[in-house]
Amino acid sequence: MSTQSSSAGSGPERRIALIKPSGGEEQAAHAVQLFDSVLWVFKGTTRSNWITTPAASADIVVVHHSEPANNLDRWTQQGKHIVVLSTDEKRHPAGPRTLVYPFPAVQVLSMLERVEAEMETRASTHTPTPAAPPPAPLKEKASKAGADPWSFVEALRTLRTVNNGSLWLMCKGAQGPFLWLRGDVGRYVCDGATAAAIRADTLDLSGLALQKGTPPPGNLPARPGDELFWFATYHASTSLAPWLNDKTLYRLIRWPDFGRLRVADAVELTAQLRIVAALETGAATLGKLAAQAQASVDQVARTLNALASCALIEAAQVVSPPPKATRTEPSAPTPTGGFKQFLRNMRKHLRIGGL
Repeated sequence: MSTQSSSAGSGPERRIALIKPSGGEEQAAHAVQLFDSVLWVFKGTTRSNWITTPAASADIVVVHHSEPANNLDRWTQQGKHIVVLSTDEKRHPAGPRTLVYPFPAVQVLSMLERVEAEMETRASTHTPTPAAPPPAPLKEKASKAGADPWSFVEALRTLRTVNNGSLWLMCKGAQGPFLWLRGDVGRYVCDGATAAAIRADTLDLSGLALQKGTPPPGNLPARPGDELFWFATYHASTSLAPWLNDKTLYRLIRWPDFGRLRVADAVELTAQLRIVAALETGAATLGKLAAQAQASVDQVARTLNALASCALIEAAQVVSPPPKATRTEPSAPTPTGGFKQFLRNMRKHLRIGGL
């Protein structure tokens, strides 16, 4: 998997070197490969276009923790930014520029955002500066206390019902508007970094307020509204959405476009594929689907939520619990002719004298 060619995004080009470890440690090679895979998966969705180059022409150099110190010193003196991949957390713990393998995609994206912010600050001041925090709204997700996790999704559902395609709404952050949404939820507009944060669940959507605004700037790409619906609903909660029921049989209407709705976590994507494939074989409840797909109830709930928000499943029927069985005590059969006749028969059979 390689990111040698430029991606199709509209952001600036950033050159990055992925230095293969000189030793034979298998985990070190896997760590570098995982970092490269994240760049490939998010190509076209990040704020910048990441191009892998040799270290001599790179802005950022990604190395394993075993990289010789003299190389690191030389690259630092040349003004390059160093990112370290650690496979030994005890000796090389996670830090501002260190990722501990296996690291999730969100950590890679957050670190690249921090390094980019430092590069931009350094370019504007021409003096070295300490690492800057990522620009808003790309911060680690921290849900607001007491916030309803479904508030943003419910707002989207209401807008879709109203279906006003001539209206534009927007969300604002500390640095101004960062997301625009058409009134019928058919399109949304934001930069690549915000789109990546929504996909990776690093942007907390709970409590975000949509307000009437002007149309979005023309230099940002318009994205399908179902994409926003899918990720907003999928990441909202591990519980079923309030409008779904764990006793209801759900059937698949059609497959989602996983080519467009890609996720960085391979385990998560595999679970989604198994769940949708199981649904295709027949209608199922939440619990039955978890057993068929060999997935956790949380994974199934999230996937059902996203499928429902994009109108990709429908209710088949509600499964009613079986009626409670009424226990009755067994009764002994009554012999024909009464008890005396029964004794006569027994005595006759045993050849005992009559009564």
